[in-house]
Amino acid sequence: MLKKLLKIIVVLIVIIAFVAGYLYFRLHNDIINVLESKDNWRSEVLEFPLIFAGDLDYQGEEHVLFAPGWSETTSDDYFSYIFLWIIEENPHLNPSKIQSILNTYFDGLMNTGAITNFNFYKDIPETKSSIREIDKNTFRGTIELYDEFFAKKSFVLNTSIRSEYCLANKKYLVWFYLSPQETDHPIWDELMSIKSTLKCIK
Repeated sequence: MLKKLLKIIVVLIVIIAFVAGYLYFRLHNDIINVLESKDNWRSEVLEFPLIFAGDLDYQGEEHVLFAPGWSETTSDDYFSYIFLWIIEENPHLNPSKIQSILNTYFDGLMNTGAITNFNFYKDIPETKSSIREIDKNTFRGTIELYDEFFAKKSFVLNTSIRSEYCLANKKYLVWFYLSPQETDHPIWDELMSIKSTLKCIK
């Protein structure tokens, strides 16, 4: 019995080591982030398929900037960040499709967070998004999700999303701005002021 238990433990350690190595490899690449920001914003670049949301069937990159207090639940800029998708195909966005994208994205992110926290059987509440179109290729709404990383509870993210075609590199850009703060909070001025180094022709 003890020998069998030891084998199971060894197998689990090997699996965890493999997953950790894979995550490290995927998260540490030499792609330069095209988003411009102040020095104290944390940068990250991921490649599709995203390691936590493989069902999002796109080819390209995700460029991310996290506000300085992103991981601090008492900070004004808690969970405030921006990510930019640079993808090959036209995503043909509409409110229903964006809701599906966001639900898949955050469900995958938080369930991956549970695994990395060794909460293998934790039942993470499903993400619920509500999005409306306010202008051509521009959307706003809310995302109700569970924060597995920091607060360990559900909260609501406000979001603004816009898409455009970059003629210079023949890629589609999708901008996601997110924060729990209301849109009149100063963090939104910071988020919306972030530009990219891409030289796209309008």
